[in-house]
Amino acid sequence: MYIPKPLRDLIEYYLPDWRQRGHDLRAAGKRWLRHTKLHAVKLFVLYLTAPISFLLVFGLANDFWFTFRHTPVGSMFLSSHPPAALLAILNATNTNNLLPLAFQFSLDAAVTCLLLGFACQLSAITRYCYTGRGLLNRLLWVALGAALSSLAGLEARQQFDFTTGFALSLVPAGCLVGGCLEFTAHLLPEIWIVLKLRDLRHFIQVARIRNAPRQTDGR
Repeated sequence: MYIPKPLRDLIEYYLPDWRQRGHDLRAAGKRWLRHTKLHAVKLFVLYLTAPISFLLVFGLANDFWFTFRHTPVGSMFLSSHPPAALLAILNATNTNNLLPLAFQFSLDAAVTCLLLGFACQLSAITRYCYTGRGLLNRLLWVALGAALSSLAGLEARQQFDFTTGFALSLVPAGCLVGGCLEFTAHLLPEIWIVLKLRDLRHFIQVARIRNAPRQTDGR
């Protein structure tokens, strides 16, 4: 790429190692694009896994419930007034509407977890409260993602109450929340890094002072 001599002299005055910096920047850009593609593919696979896991978990739960309620113990359980929340969850996931529910809750969880990841990455919450943390911490993030997804679904459709929506959102949120937090952590900078850009003028002033003797010797 052709650079006019006055502009090249100005760049070399402030950044004498600009060629090496440009090479490093291009290499870093290629690595970033490659990692972004890998994160996007991983997130897409997790999104496909969410409805499949939903179908497996609640399909098996419905099969177990169908078998259990026709046993003597199941009949006694039904006659003893079981929790209404449990019956609501099992009724919501009957085999007639299980497939559309799987995609509906997976889409809600994906959108909610991505928005949660954007907010947490910009505010540096991801770095301090998720990255490198243990299993219990990650389970709390799954619960948070499921709760927010349930609230979003309750706001949009009012099809289920919060408890039923939370239980149905746990499986897709468990599949997606980690991938969404990692994807947004790779894609976005933290807000304090953006604010640090105003220190660029100080960096240029330091570079000018550092290179002043070199320019003097060359005259």
